[in-house]
Amino acid sequence: MPGIEIKTRKGDLADPSFVAALAEEGFDSLFHLASYLTFHAEEDPARAFAVNVDALRRLMESADNVPKVVFTSSIAVFGGSLPESVGDEVAPQPETTYGSHKAINELLLADHSRHGQVDGRSLRLPIVLTRPGKPQPAISDRIASIIREPLQGLDMAAPLTPETAIPVSSAGAAVAALLKLHDLPSGDLPTKRAFNLPSLTVTVAEMFDAVKRYGATGKITYAADARMQAIVDGWPSRFVSHWGTRLGLAADGDLDTLISDYLDQKGV
Repeated sequence: MPGIEIKTRKGDLADPSFVAALAEEGFDSLFHLASYLTFHAEEDPARAFAVNVDALRRLMESADNVPKVVFTSSIAVFGGSLPESVGDEVAPQPETTYGSHKAINELLLADHSRHGQVDGRSLRLPIVLTRPGKPQPAISDRIASIIREPLQGLDMAAPLTPETAIPVSSAGAAVAALLKLHDLPSGDLPTKRAFNLPSLTVTVAEMFDAVKRYGATGKITYAADARMQAIVDGWPSRFVSHWGTRLGLAADGDLDTLISDYLDQKGV
């Protein structure tokens, strides 16, 4: 953007020296989106903790000017026996290492905010669809492929059953919500500094029907992945938020809105 200087720093968040170098540069606002995702975190919990938890803790502890810290938490903080609709009042009970790390960071942000070190705010995101590019092994991106691949003329075998219900958000809606959350006065936030992003719930079959309406030419089939199905089945199927709605954060209206957002981003 004109008038804004952009600098990039590439490194490993599991490396304390790299995190220390970032901290030395100082910051007024931090949008923390980096994560070691579900499958990788299950396979290497220690490295996942270094990336997911230690890096954020070090950055917050280095702050000396009470910066705003906007953290992307996740639907994965929830698990166990869940109500039909999961709102902000439902207690986190993660069933994956990744979800546990997100829940830990929510508490760390709230505690560092209470101590006046940062002005933290956590937004629990659903499955965010869909980013352009090649498929990735993360659960969110394997779900995103249900939309992306058929629209690119590529065959797609969905890793979930047709009736699986999933809370989703377009990338555009998620970005708008994070920016709005950043700009909100601290006094408007709940004490725990964390709440859900209101989300659109769709089934896998509805996702395939929608991409067909947009002229998808890739062949569409189903091949449920038992491990992935079990994880997704343990997450909320409907994601609502009293706080998010009250503060003006909104879900996508329908799948057409979500797919249009993807096509707009793909054209950038």
